Amino acid sequence: MTCPYCNYLMEEGIIQSSQEISWKKGIRRPIFGRAGFYDDSLVLSKLSLIKGSAVKAYLCRKCMKVIIDCADEKSDLNQC
Repeated sequence: MTCPYCNYLMEEGIIQSSQEISWKKGIRRPIFGRAGFYDDSLVLSKLSLIKGSAVKAYLCRKCMKVIIDCADEKSDLNQC
């Protein structure tokens, strides 16, 4: 994948956690971790008690951006 910010070649990898991986609106750190407690949240990877959570992501080492393609159903590695 080519970086949409600087056109440098991005590296494919994963972001993983022992918790649910989600996006929540705003910049304040949430009190509760689960996305279900927040309006307009987006779950990127559901929690699996055995596997944790993981999403496919792309890293640009030139401009240090990380991209997760939420439209790609296979980005949540627990769904594969």
